[in-house]
Amino acid sequence: MNEVNLDKIVDVIDDGGLAIFATDTTYGIMADALNNDAVNKIFEVKKRAKDKPFVVLVSSKEMLDRCVLNINELEKSLIDDYVPGPLTIIFKKKEYISDIVSAGKDTIALRIPDDKNLLYIMNKLDRPIVSTSANISGEDVITSIDQINEDLLKRIDYVCDSGIVNSMPSTIVKVEDDQVIILRDGLLSSSIKSKYKTNN
Repeated sequence: MNEVNLDKIVDVIDDGGLAIFATDTTYGIMADALNNDAVNKIFEVKKRAKDKPFVVLVSSKEMLDRCVLNINELEKSLIDDYVPGPLTIIFKKKEYISDIVSAGKDTIALRIPDDKNLLYIMNKLDRPIVSTSANISGEDVITSIDQINEDLLKRIDYVCDSGIVNSMPSTIVKVEDDQVIILRDGLLSSSIKSKYKTNN
C-alpha cells in the first residue's frame, strides 16, 4: 500500500467516512472513534446490534492513556509482552471514548496494532479509530475483498484491496481477580496461556 492510498484513507476517516482495508489481522471497516455519526454508520452497514461494543485501535501508549482510566500491573505486563500486536485488552474507559463505541459499557476494548500502515493513519489523524471485521455481523471473517457483501460494500466510502489476508483475529482478554480472562481466542491465546494464569 503506498502513501497516496494511506492519505486517502486518512482523508475519508477524517471526513467521517468509512474505509475498508487490511489490518495486521483481517480486513476491517475503519472509522473515527471520536465521531459518533461515523460509528453509527458502521452499526448500520454491518447490521450489528447496538449492544455489541467495537474494538478501538490506538497508535501508542500515549494515545491509549487518553482512553483508559488506569492500567494495573498485570495489564502492564501484557502490554510489555505483546504490544504492539494482535492483543486486545478490555480496560475501564474515560469519557474521551463515547458510550456509543462501548455500547453503553464502562469498559473499552483497545489494541495497538503491529502494522505501519495503521500506525501511519492514526498518527496523521492524531486520534483512535474503530476497527471491526468487514462483514455482516455473525458471518465469516473476510480474507479478501471479493468476499465482502455487495450491499455492505456499496456503503463504504473507500476500499483498498491488499490481496488475500490469511490471519486469525486478535486475542481479546480482560484482567480480573489477578488472572487473565480470555474472551476470544486468537493469534496469541496459546502464548498467553503458557505465560499467565488464565481462565482456561
